[in-house]
Amino acid sequence: MNFKALIEESEIRKFPDNDLLRHLRLVTQDAEKCASVAQQLLNGKRQTRYRSGGGKSQNQLTVNELRLFVRQLYALPCVLTQTTLLKDLLNRVEDFQKYSEKLLSEEIPSASELQELLDVSFDFDVDLPQLGELRIRLEQARWLEDVQNVCLDHTSLTLDDMRRLIDSGVGLAPHPAVEKAMARLQELLTVSEHWDDKARTLIKARPRQSLSSLEAAVKEIDDIPAYLPNGIALKDAVKKAKDWLQEVESLQAGGRVPVLDTLVELVTRSRSIPVHLEYLPRLESLVAEVQVWKECASNTFLTEGSSYSLLEVLCPRCDIGTSGFKRKTKKTKESVPNGKKKSTKLESLCDLERALSESKETAAAMATLGEARLKEMEALHSLRAVNEEKIFSDEQNVEIKVCLCQRDPAAPMIQCELCRGIFHTSCVSMPSNLQGPWVWLCPHCHRSEKPPLEKILPLLASLQRIRVRLPEGDALRYMIERTVNWQHRAQQMLSSGNIKLLQDKVDSGILYSRWQTMAGQLQETNKVSQTIGATSFSLPHEWNNRPMHLHSSFSTGQNCIPLHTISTELNELMMEAQLLQVSLPEIQELYEILFTKQKSLIGPTSEKNDCRGKRDGICSMEKKLKRRFEREDFCSEMRTREDSEDENAICPAVNCLQPEGDEVDWVQCDGCCNQWFHQVCVGVSPEMAEKEDYICASCTRKDSPYRK
Repeated sequence: MNFKALIEESEIRKFPDNDLLRHLRLVTQDAEKCASVAQQLLNGKRQTRYRSGGGKSQNQLTVNELRLFVRQLYALPCVLTQTTLLKDLLNRVEDFQKYSEKLLSEEIPSASELQELLDVSFDFDVDLPQLGELRIRLEQARWLEDVQNVCLDHTSLTLDDMRRLIDSGVGLAPHPAVEKAMARLQELLTVSEHWDDKARTLIKARPRQSLSSLEAAVKEIDDIPAYLPNGIALKDAVKKAKDWLQEVESLQAGGRVPVLDTLVELVTRSRSIPVHLEYLPRLESLVAEVQVWKECASNTFLTEGSSYSLLEVLCPRCDIGTSGFKRKTKKTKESVPNGKKKSTKLESLCDLERALSESKETAAAMATLGEARLKEMEALHSLRAVNEEKIFSDEQNVEIKVCLCQRDPAAPMIQCELCRGIFHTSCVSMPSNLQGPWVWLCPHCHRSEKPPLEKILPLLASLQRIRVRLPEGDALRYMIERTVNWQHRAQQMLSSGNIKLLQDKVDSGILYSRWQTMAGQLQETNKVSQTIGATSFSLPHEWNNRPMHLHSSFSTGQNCIPLHTISTELNELMMEAQLLQVSLPEIQELYEILFTKQKSLIGPTSEKNDCRGKRDGICSMEKKLKRRFEREDFCSEMRTREDSEDENAICPAVNCLQPEGDEVDWVQCDGCCNQWFHQVCVGVSPEMAEKEDYICASCTRKDSPYRK
């Protein structure tokens, strides 16, 4: 029966008050109180308080009080719905206590199990005395597990990790396991710091320590279960030193002459290895000797202020036909289809240098340079043909760009003996002394001092003593071989007497009209010169008697060897003579023979004509003095006349420039006409007027039948 219902019925029926009714009311009130307390316990209010850090609540029941309360509920004369639930709560609390005592009895309990117990305790609004101990043991267990996890991987246990663990372990409650782990950590930290400092000292030691002493230190460091940054650096240094020594030993045992790039790379790598390397002084000495050799070779070959490198001078040219001085191209990586090996391309100096550096033997380097020579000769033949075509072409109204400045021809000009290009004398440097045979090369072709062979051979001998291969050394060796080969061919030609001049088959009429037309087109800036034009070698008048030079608007007074007057074999020989960066007596001998042969062809004409000024029988010096006095008298007379007669300011030259003031300098024709010309109108400098004979175009044409 329901006690509340009975009390309610007594009140409705107005039963008289008696002891039984009063007892019923007291029992009901006690049951209601017990039910309220039981419901509070079941609601689990403790969870929030403990998670917020609170301690034991004043209203909390102990486990024993909970047990007595449950007994009280069972002793009530009525049944409460909370009684069974509260009994179940009591059972769970008792199980919690038993499991807690079991974990706390273990030396190193699991942190996860301890955490699970604490999580369960949050559901109990009961004072549990084990909670404090559980929390302490949980912090210890977590620290020990952290120590264990960090120490499992020795490669990741750093000095900072050990210091952090020791600092966090100091605040833990005393426990044998914690104290043991702390002692072990402290010992490991002490040993690690000692060897890390020692490794840093060995790395920075000067002089550098031997490899054996560093290997002993590395062996000690390997026994330490921790990550030591300086120890790792020391291990790396020992490994690099062993690899370095192994490479040097294999290089010595290979039997081949080492390549300079390999030695430089080894020396460069050694600077980052903090170990005493016994082979290093010898390698540094070799590299230094090679550098001294390169400086000596540069001083021997390169001109002062040269823009060319030593390798560029010694190797066959790869820049023939390119404009300007930007010769070196970037090293580009090209994909190789189907994994096939890419063939060597020698399109630039970089390609040639790379091929020489990658060649394993001298024979391969010589083959590469031989291939470069063939390309050089082929390219130069093409360039000479193009440049000659510019001069001898009979096409009308064709725009021609010449010289470094790439502008129109304008007198006076000079021609390169090698590439056959023509240049304004104002754009290039001219030799100061023009006495005797001389060869002029343009800035593109003039690459070195061209030392004599006897000065170059000691360079090769000294390099062979050093026993180091470098691109410049291979190039020098090939250049000497090429020079000796050329010398042998030249000596064969000289001894055979086969140097014969060919007849000039060029149609002079076509050239005359072609260059007369150009002279008219260039009236403003490029006035016609009446002198013989070309540059590189002082040759007799017969070679100067080519129609192109007689009537071109670019001529200076010195002539190249005409290609159309010599054989193909001789042309090839003379062209390669200028490519060689060596001075040889055979070169001079060839030019002198050519000069003598031409001089012999024109000898009879000097007796029949008055073109060389010998009809008075005076010597050359007396003739020059006479010409100077005549020119001074004539110039004084002409200045007097020019003040009154303007027509006398015009000279017989085609398209006279009519100069004024300081530009009025005169030169007299040494031919038959004895006429006077403005020097600027015929492209003759004051120095040339002083030192050389001048023959006008008219006199030259008159002499032509006698010279053929």
